[in-house]
Amino acid sequence: MGWELSLLSELAKEIYLAVHPILGTPKAGETLGLGFGGDRTKFIDAISEKAALQYLKEKGVSCIFVGEECGVMEIGSKPEFYLIVDGVDGTNNAVRGLKFASASIAMSPTGMLRDLEAAAVIDLFDGGLYSARRGEGAKYNGKPIRTSNVERLESSIISVDVSRSQESIKRTAQIMGRVKGLRALGSASLEICHVASGILDAYVDLRNMLRTIDFAAGMLIVREAEGIFLQPSGEDIPNVPLTEVRRFSVIASANRKLFDEIVSLISL
Repeated sequence: MGWELSLLSELAKEIYLAVHPILGTPKAGETLGLGFGGDRTKFIDAISEKAALQYLKEKGVSCIFVGEECGVMEIGSKPEFYLIVDGVDGTNNAVRGLKFASASIAMSPTGMLRDLEAAAVIDLFDGGLYSARRGEGAKYNGKPIRTSNVERLESSIISVDVSRSQESIKRTAQIMGRVKGLRALGSASLEICHVASGILDAYVDLRNMLRTIDFAAGMLIVREAEGIFLQPSGEDIPNVPLTEVRRFSVIASANRKLFDEIVSLISL
């Protein structure tokens, strides 16, 4: 599996063990302040990141840690790579006990988005683990996965995030009116991984609000599962530093035909 995936998988499991017992509890939702990404830090967010940092320090891992809550932190004396960690993606779901939330972790030797080498996304409710290493395909619980073969919207089940964005609702209206099934699940990294495994056929977010920390791991996983992950313009995500908070609109799709149909229906 390679040391990169071993590290990321074990780190994801440590976060799961720390977070799972408090899912859906009043304590999980206590607000502690504002995190690096600009969102409110809940108790469950802080616990997840604390577990990740503690594990890395105990194992003697030296890296640049980029966390949703703590921001950029150097661990150890000789950092060898960058870890971008979203300890709880889908905090509102996790706090309320809605069973769709994840932790996502991605590794880059250079700190640049396009140089991602490995990724892991763990379901915080059932412990299911998505993973990928560049050039080696994607897996779920150690078994290979790939995207669905659905090529038309009329046969597809897709997830669309339009929360807090009236403009996004208008732009995606035609898409939502043509699909076989429509979902809005609340954890971008896990939704993208569901595209990778064929559970969903596409994930659409046109709000220009999704941060690199939200989608980095999912992006590598869905691409390694032979899926498409691009901006709605059809352009690749810019090769931005993982240490910066940058926001984008994205589409993850099972294949290029489905992606092109989705794009053709987006209102300008």
